[in-house]
Amino acid sequence: MMRQVIVASLLTFFVLAPASSQLILISRNQEIEIGKEVAAQLEKEYGVWDNPEQTRRLERIGKSLVAVCERKDMPYTFKILNERKELNAMTAPGGFIYITRALLEALDNDDEVAFVLGHEIGHVAGDHIRKQLSQAIVGSLLLDILTARASQLVRIGSDVMFSLYQSGYSRQHERDADMRGVRYMKAAGYNPVAAITALKKLGTERYKGLVRWFGTHPDVPSRIQRIAEFLGVDPETLQPLPQSANLGKLPERSATLFYLADNAVFRLPAKSSQPQKVWQLSNQRVEKFQVSDDGKTLWLLIRREGSELVQLAIWKDGSKRTEFVTSFYAEKVSDFSRSPNGKWLAVLAHEGGKNFVKVFDERGKEVSMPDRTPIGEVSAIQWTADNKLLMFTERFHEHTIAIWSPNETIKFVSTKDSIAPTQTAVLDQRTLFVLIGTTLKRGQIDQETILWQTIASPVKTFAVGSKFVALVRDKGLQVCTLDGQDWQGSVIDNREGDFSDLTFSKDGQWLAYVYRLKPSDPPQLWLAHVPSKQMWRVALNTTQPVFVNVSR
Repeated sequence: MMRQVIVASLLTFFVLAPASSQLILISRNQEIEIGKEVAAQLEKEYGVWDNPEQTRRLERIGKSLVAVCERKDMPYTFKILNERKELNAMTAPGGFIYITRALLEALDNDDEVAFVLGHEIGHVAGDHIRKQLSQAIVGSLLLDILTARASQLVRIGSDVMFSLYQSGYSRQHERDADMRGVRYMKAAGYNPVAAITALKKLGTERYKGLVRWFGTHPDVPSRIQRIAEFLGVDPETLQPLPQSANLGKLPERSATLFYLADNAVFRLPAKSSQPQKVWQLSNQRVEKFQVSDDGKTLWLLIRREGSELVQLAIWKDGSKRTEFVTSFYAEKVSDFSRSPNGKWLAVLAHEGGKNFVKVFDERGKEVSMPDRTPIGEVSAIQWTADNKLLMFTERFHEHTIAIWSPNETIKFVSTKDSIAPTQTAVLDQRTLFVLIGTTLKRGQIDQETILWQTIASPVKTFAVGSKFVALVRDKGLQVCTLDGQDWQGSVIDNREGDFSDLTFSKDGQWLAYVYRLKPSDPPQLWLAHVPSKQMWRVALNTTQPVFVNVSR
């Protein structure tokens, strides 16, 4: 009768317990006894690596993490299993923690070891082991009561643990152990970013099929992203993220983005987060490129490595062939821009100590420019909204703008400035922006002169859109709107570092730019949604973003 009451009480307790909570039926002493049995079997199967120096290192790291964890009442031990092929780490109940020699030797530093040990300690401190043991043995415990047999808790617990090593913990427990491990690393003075480097390293092809720790710790990409979000770092570059960075999926956008990466042209469709490679030729370096309004034609300035011969090539969507239409010699190509009507292509290049300008039609045929009137030393070019080419030049020791359109003569307008601009942009037929040193000015072309207004200083670089102006200043990347005579700006990206290749989508809703923390870092392509100030990193090793107003 008493057995029936006990069984009924236990069954009622399990049925009525909240689904979100997990019962713990294992005491501390029982957990330790089960752990001793499991530890003995592990050491018998693998053996313990007799290396006092590495053992002391493991114990030092492990104890420093235990000192900051939530559960210090366990007799934690840290040992190295003498397994040289299988990369694994495991925790027996009671805090008996093991790492295989193969995994220890694969990790580069104490920080990465600290993540693996911190994760395993997290299973103990989070009571994951006791919860899963309790859940697994409850059926066996009830069966023992019903049949009046003595409970063999240690044996059952040991069997359950070895089964758990094969199947792995629940996804919720794995995520919790990751977060606990990272927190312990930070509290104990280790670099928590090493959690990401360890996971990425062990996920490489070199260790494919050998990392048992991944077999029982699945979902590695999302684990990396979750840790990166927690730490506020980019999972690829491991650099701090700006405050409004978003590691999630890109939302749909109003325009398609083209960009250059590793001498290939990529397309990021407006309704996709997955870039597509659209063009690449082996042994060819892309200097600059332009895209048609429908996104179906590319004009490319390319050259072979080590050659000064630059070739103008045309590629059309759906074609397997790249057409090389003309060529010219240049040591450097500074700019390659397309007129708003799509009929003309202008090139600013350098050869033999001098800059020169060439203009081609959309088929790649060179357009003759007036040669009777000397243009001077051109430092920048821009197309106006009415398809006139502005050439910023120094002529007869005076800085002027040469205005030209095909089949017309050249008109000169004085800038009344003693310094050539380092960057230029055009808003419409008469409004232009120039960066003189670190001072950004807006000008209105008026017959033979320009009326200037100083906008901001100091400015490192800028971009002009239909509604906004983007400025890179000491406090990072800002986006400004004109309110009366005052420029009102808000910070989009507050990171230190180098910003370049700023460009707006036609509707001004999106801003693409390239970012480097240090000049030696690979360039990162970022997209910012201007109204919400949310940002997404699109790709690495990228330059020259170009928006095309195609919504597909």
